[in-house]
Amino acid sequence: MAVESRTFTDAERMELRSHVELAGEAISSYWPMRTFIHHNPLHGLEDLPFAQAVKRGEQLLGGKGYLPSASYRRYFEQGRIRQEDLTRVLAPLASKRRVLFAGREISHLDLLRLSMVHGLSEAAEAYADPSVPVEDRLDQLALWLATAVGQTRTSQADTLIPWETVDLLSHETLSTWCDRTLGTSLVSDINEQMIKWCSAFLDEGEASWTMPDRQHTFYRAWKRLARYDASLRLLGVADAAQKIDALGDRPEEAVLDSLAVMGIPKSAWESYFALHLSAMPGWTGYIKWRSEEQHHPWQARYPVDLVKYLAVRLFYEREFVALHCRQSLDIAGHYDAIRASIEQAPYAHWLRRQLMEGRLPASAAAEAREWRRLHRTARPDEWNGIGRQVYEQTAGWRASEAVKRDVRRLWALSAAMGVDPEQISETQPTDVSTILNWLDGFPSGQQSQRWLEAFEARHRRDIVGQLRSVATQLRDAGDRVSSGGSSRPLAQMVFCIDIRSEVLRRHLEQLGGYETLGVAGFFGIPVKYQAFGEEHPVTHSPVLLKPKNHIREIPRSYHGAAASRHRLFARLNKAGHELLHDLKENVITPYVMVEALGWFFSVPFFGKTLCPLWYHRLTSWVKGLWLPPLATTLTIDKLTREEAEEMVAAEQRASIRAALRREFPALGSAITPALIETIRLGALENQDEQSRGEVANALGIAPSEADALHEGLRRELALTPRGMSTRMQRITLHGFSVAEQAYGVEAALRLMGFTSGFSRLVVMCSHGSTSDNNPYESALDCGACGGNSGLPNARAFASMANNPAVRKVLESRGVKIPGDTHFVAALHDTTRNDVRIVDLEDVPPTHRKDLVRLLEDLKEAGTQAALERGLALERPGAKPTRRDPQQRASRRSVDWAQVRPEWGLSKNNLLIIGRRELTRPLDLQGRSFLHSYDYRQDSSGKLLETIMTAPLIVAQWINMEHYFSTVDNEVYGSGSKVYHNIVGRVGVMSGATSDLRLGLPAQTVLDGPVPYHEPMRLLTVIEAPRALVESVIAKHPGLERLFQNEWVSLVVCEPNEAAFYHYDIMQGWRVVSEESELRQELEGSSGRRPDAGESGAQPGSGGPVREGEEPAASRP
Repeated sequence: MAVESRTFTDAERMELRSHVELAGEAISSYWPMRTFIHHNPLHGLEDLPFAQAVKRGEQLLGGKGYLPSASYRRYFEQGRIRQEDLTRVLAPLASKRRVLFAGREISHLDLLRLSMVHGLSEAAEAYADPSVPVEDRLDQLALWLATAVGQTRTSQADTLIPWETVDLLSHETLSTWCDRTLGTSLVSDINEQMIKWCSAFLDEGEASWTMPDRQHTFYRAWKRLARYDASLRLLGVADAAQKIDALGDRPEEAVLDSLAVMGIPKSAWESYFALHLSAMPGWTGYIKWRSEEQHHPWQARYPVDLVKYLAVRLFYEREFVALHCRQSLDIAGHYDAIRASIEQAPYAHWLRRQLMEGRLPASAAAEAREWRRLHRTARPDEWNGIGRQVYEQTAGWRASEAVKRDVRRLWALSAAMGVDPEQISETQPTDVSTILNWLDGFPSGQQSQRWLEAFEARHRRDIVGQLRSVATQLRDAGDRVSSGGSSRPLAQMVFCIDIRSEVLRRHLEQLGGYETLGVAGFFGIPVKYQAFGEEHPVTHSPVLLKPKNHIREIPRSYHGAAASRHRLFARLNKAGHELLHDLKENVITPYVMVEALGWFFSVPFFGKTLCPLWYHRLTSWVKGLWLPPLATTLTIDKLTREEAEEMVAAEQRASIRAALRREFPALGSAITPALIETIRLGALENQDEQSRGEVANALGIAPSEADALHEGLRRELALTPRGMSTRMQRITLHGFSVAEQAYGVEAALRLMGFTSGFSRLVVMCSHGSTSDNNPYESALDCGACGGNSGLPNARAFASMANNPAVRKVLESRGVKIPGDTHFVAALHDTTRNDVRIVDLEDVPPTHRKDLVRLLEDLKEAGTQAALERGLALERPGAKPTRRDPQQRASRRSVDWAQVRPEWGLSKNNLLIIGRRELTRPLDLQGRSFLHSYDYRQDSSGKLLETIMTAPLIVAQWINMEHYFSTVDNEVYGSGSKVYHNIVGRVGVMSGATSDLRLGLPAQTVLDGPVPYHEPMRLLTVIEAPRALVESVIAKHPGLERLFQNEWVSLVVCEPNEAAFYHYDIMQGWRVVSEESELRQELEGSSGRRPDAGESGAQPGSGGPVREGEEPAASRP
C-alpha cells in the first residue's frame, strides 16, 4: 500500500513548536521523585483568576477544584464556618427582593444561605427515591407546579438545535469524540501505548532490559521499534510498518502530517495540543521538566520533549480514529467529515450521545439499543430518523423530570425553613418562579466556591484575632519589646520556615531562655553538595536557583587510615549490593536463589515486619562495625589561583615521583625535588635541549628516552596545559571565597533581622526525615533544599559564620558578631521529632556547658513535640500519654509497612512574615510557615522583596499541592500508596500501567474518607507598612497575579497602628474587623448589595474600609 508523504518548510516547523510551547504552559512541570518538589498542579493557569483556573483545570484534567459541599457543611457544624461568614460572602450575590413562600417571607440572601447550609440540591435528590413515604404528596405538588409555572419552566424548541461543532476541538479531541459518541476506548488505547513507550524510554536505571536506540531521541527510537510492535495490528491498524516508515525523520513533520490527515485547522492547534498533553499530565509534565533541564545527564543522553511526544501520540490517534470512523460511520477520520456527519444528522448524534451518557429513560434506551443491534448497517438518514423519534417521544419525560426536580427542591426548602409543606401550593406562581430561578442561578459549583471563601474568611479572622492583641502590645511598648531586654539568650536557634518546626520552636521557647528564628531551610547558601563516598553532587537549593558553588564532605585529618578502610569497605559493600541486584534480575538465578538464600531473606522479612525498631538498631550496630562512622568536614574555603596552582603542582610532583620510583628503582636519593620539578615543567612546557639533557643525565638514559618519558607522563597523568587547566577549574569550583561567604551569611542574617543580640551559641537547625520503603521520602525533606536534607547547608553556614575573616568583613558592614558567639549546625528529624547537633569537635571548651544544657532542653522539647504531633497520628479519641512518644515516632520511621510515617506539611494554611515577638505567645498548631523579618531594618524593602519572591512562592506551591491533592486526590493527587509501583526511578504509577501520579498520596492528606488537610488558599500575614508591601508587589507582575487572581490571600499588619488590612481585589485594603464589629455591620447591611461601580481603597490610595461594610466612596 502506497503511503502519501508530505514535505514541510522550516517556517512551518518553527510555528508548530511555538504552538506546542504555548499549549504546554497549561501543564505543570513534574520533578523526579528522588527530588520531590511541591508544586501547584495548575501552575500554568496562574494567569487566570483562581475560580477560572479551577474550571479550566476541570475541562483539561477532569479534576474537581473544591471539596464536596457536604465536607464544608461538616466544617460549618463544627463551628469552623459561621453564619456571619456565609452572610459576608453571599451578600454581594443577593438582590434586595423578598418573596412569600408557604406563608413566610424569605429574602434572596436567606435563600442562598439555606441552599448552602441545608444542601437543597443534594437534599432534593433524597426525595427522588420511590420508597420515600412522601412520594404521593410530591406527585400532587408536581401537578400543581406544572399547572402554575410549568409552561415557563419546561417549554422547549420544537426542533433540536444542532450540536455546536465549532467547539469540538476546544473541548474534545477526535479520539475523545469517538469514545463519547461511538462507545470506543480510543483514549485508553492511546494512553496504554504512550505509557508503554514513555516508561521504557524515560527509565533512569530501574529496568534490567533497557529500551534500545534511546540515544536517537524519543521519536526516532519509537519509529525504529514501533514498526515491529504487534499491538498495532491487534488493534486493527493495517500496514502499520509502512505508515511508520513514511513518517518524516523530524518529529515536527510527523505532527504536521498527522494534523493534516485529521484535518485539524491551525486555529485549533493550541487548544488541541493542550487537550492531548493534559490526557496524561504526569508523563507530559515530567517530559516538560526534562526538556527544560538540558544539563540533566539523562536528558543529555536520551533527548525528549513535548513535540516528540505529540508526534507519537497523534500518529496513534489518527490511525485509531480513521479505523473506527470508517467502521461505525463509514466516513473518514477527518474533522470536516465528522462535522458534516453531525450537521446532516443531528438527531443521530444526539441519540448516540444520550445512549453513551445513560440519560434516556430505561424503556427508550432499551428500544434504541435493540434498534441499533438490528440495524448495524443503517444509513445516516435512518439513524437520524430514529433519533428524532426518540427525541420527540422523550420530550414529555424530560419536562416531567424537570418539574419533579423543582418539586423536590421546594419540598427541601420547606423543610429547611420549618414550614408546612402543604402550604407550598399557596405560594404565588410568580414567587415560585423567582425562588426556582434563584436556585438555578446558584448551582453547586458556585456554592463550593462560596463555601471556600467563607472558610478562608473565618480562618483569616481567627488568625488576626489572635495576632491583634500581641500587635497592640508591640505598638504600645515600641522598641522596648524584646525577648529578654539587654540580656543574652541561653541560645538562639534558626529553623527552617517549615510548619513542623513551629511545634518544636514553641515547646523549646516554653522552657524559657531561648530565642528562635525562621528562614528558608537552605539558609541562603545554595550549593551542589557531594557527600563522602558518593560519586555525584546533589543540588541543595530551591529549584528556582542554580548554584555555582560546590562543596565536598571529606574525613577529618585525624581519620586518614580509618578513611582508607572506610572507602575499601564501602566499595565492597557497593559491589555486594550490585551483585545481589544483578542476580535478582537474572532470568536463571531465581530458580536457584529461592532455595539457597530464602532463609537469609527471612531474617530481614520477619525483623522489619514484627519488630522494626529493634531490627533497625541491630542492623545499624552491625553496619557500624562494617562501616564505622567518620567525623567529617566540608570544603568551604575556596583556594586562590596561586594556592590551586601549587596544590595541582604538588599532586603532579607526587605522581611523577611515584612513576620514577617505579621505572628507576635504583636511583633512590637521586630523585631530588629539583629533578622532579624539571621533569614536570618539561612535560607541561616546550623544554629546551639543556633541560632535556639534564633529565637524561640524571636518569642515565638517552635524550630520546627522556622524550618518551615526558610523553608517557602527559598521557598517563594528563600532564598537559589542558589537563592542568581542567584540574584547576575543578578545584576552583569547590568552596566559597571570603567575599562570597560574607555575602551569604550577611544576607541570611539581615533577612531575619538578626544583626545584633547574638547569644553564645547560635544553632542553624536544618531539617530532614526518616522513613522506610517510602517513594515519597523526599517530599518530607526540605523543599528549600530541592527535596533533600538541609544539613549540608547548615554546616556550611556555621563554618562561614565562625570564620574570623568573614566576621571581619561583616563588622565592616555593620554586623558585629561577638568573639564568644559560636555557630553550630543541627538536624531536626521531623519524623522522629529529635534534634542532632553535628561537628561537636569544633565547639570550644568554654561552650561545652552551654551545649550540654541545650541538648537536654532539645530532648525535652522534642518529647513534647512528639507527643503533640503523635496525637494526630493516633485514632480519633486517643488520649494524651507520655509513654515514650519519641520511641513510637522512631518506630514509625523504620516500619516498612507504615504508609504514614508522619503527616508532613498537611494542614499548612498560613505564612507569617514578621518578628517572632508577634507570634511567640500563640499556639499556631503546626499550621504556619514562620519567616523572621524586621521591617525596621528594611527601609528600602529589598529584604521583603527577597522573601516575597522566593519563600512566599515556595510556600504557595506547597499549599496548592496540598489543596488540590485533597479536593481531588485521584486526579491531582496520587491515590492510595497501596497500589503504587515505582517506574523508572522517576515516579510512581498506580498498578502496572497508569499516568505518573501527580501529587501527594491519599495517606498524606486524607484520614480515611475524611480530609485531614484543610484545603484553603495560603493566608500570608506580613508585618510591615502597606506602602512597603505595595512597592514590592508593583515591581513583580508574578506577585501581582498571585494576589489579584486570588491564589494567595494577603493581610498586612501596620505596626504603627496595630491594625490588620486584608487586600480585596474589588475594594482594595479592608480593615479586618473584630467579631463584635463584624456582627454589627452585618446586622446593619444584611441583604444590601453594593452597586457595581463601588470600590474600596486600592493599593496606594489610602482610605481602607472595614470587612462587611461598604467602601467609603459609596457612603454618604
